[in-house]
Amino acid sequence: MKKIVICGGHLTPALATVEGLENKKDNQIIFFGRKKATDGSSSISAEFREISKRNIPFVDIISGRLTRKFTKYTIPSLLKIPLGFLLSFFYLAKHRPTLVISFGGYLSTPVVFCAWLLGIDSITHEQAVVPGFANRLNSLFVKKIFLSWAGTRDYFPKEKCEVIGTPQSETLIKKSAGDKKVRSAISKKGDMIAILGGSQGSHVINQFVFKNLDLFNNFQVFHQIGTANYKGDYGKSAAIKKNNYFSIDYISPEDIGAVMSRAKFIISRSGANTVWDLATLAKPAILIPLPIAAAGEQTKNAQILETAGSTIIVSQKDLSRATLKEAIKKMEDNLLKFEKNAKVFKKTLPQNSTQKLINAINNL
Repeated sequence: MKKIVICGGHLTPALATVEGLENKKDNQIIFFGRKKATDGSSSISAEFREISKRNIPFVDIISGRLTRKFTKYTIPSLLKIPLGFLLSFFYLAKHRPTLVISFGGYLSTPVVFCAWLLGIDSITHEQAVVPGFANRLNSLFVKKIFLSWAGTRDYFPKEKCEVIGTPQSETLIKKSAGDKKVRSAISKKGDMIAILGGSQGSHVINQFVFKNLDLFNNFQVFHQIGTANYKGDYGKSAAIKKNNYFSIDYISPEDIGAVMSRAKFIISRSGANTVWDLATLAKPAILIPLPIAAAGEQTKNAQILETAGSTIIVSQKDLSRATLKEAIKKMEDNLLKFEKNAKVFKKTLPQNSTQKLINAINNL
């Protein structure tokens, strides 16, 4: 029997991998993650929700990270970094897994490093075009690095790398949502825009939408707020009483494909998994990259789809009523062209990414 620990900040490919591993009965899975969405938040994280729903053992690793700007949480976060290593070492020693699978993010580094100390093999998957700091460190201690994009090989030891694409759940292609509220929202008549900020959400995008709802009067608006609920964003969205507006804090992996497929186009951040989902669903989008993402990661992700001709990028510093109105008009006026380009680009993507990763795991 293989006992496998899965960790890391990118939940979507992690869940797809969990699904693949569960098909083999002699695999035992343990998830190392964070129970709370963000520092200082009382909201439960998406990973804890999803893993608990699947009855997989969840180990809460409390750790800190290097923040990109100084806030009241910076010093407490730095002080928690040693705790992350101690907890990772303790629980790895306790469970003694056969393998650690990392999906990046600050929480993965203490787990991967402590696995290396204990002589436990690790592999990692990098979804972004430009890897984050965590996976750059992890690459020193893992046996194998799986990549979504060929250009990412330039950042890692090439002998360790294999380009497979991003693991995705089979539910991504579902047209019907399981959640009743989501199913009801996407069944309403009229063109729909899905506004997505990632699992934690985007306070900047949320506030923009709240102040400029009339920009979307001609659409059904599906607005994902995020689990972080920064400055009470979800409460503000719940107070909006408009027939064409629907908000939700988190879209489950079982429903995200149905939401994105139903939308005429997407307005979103450009996290690695969102960009991959847009590419595989051949869905046009207006992307607003997170400017403080590591090494301009989200901008580089968005530029892949911009080069493919399926996306319009609006930088956060330029985000205004006028710029988004112009982007929406351009998207509507040229939608057939954006859709055609998206379909052409989809054909260039690696296929069977999840199965390739599962096969590699089974052969280790």
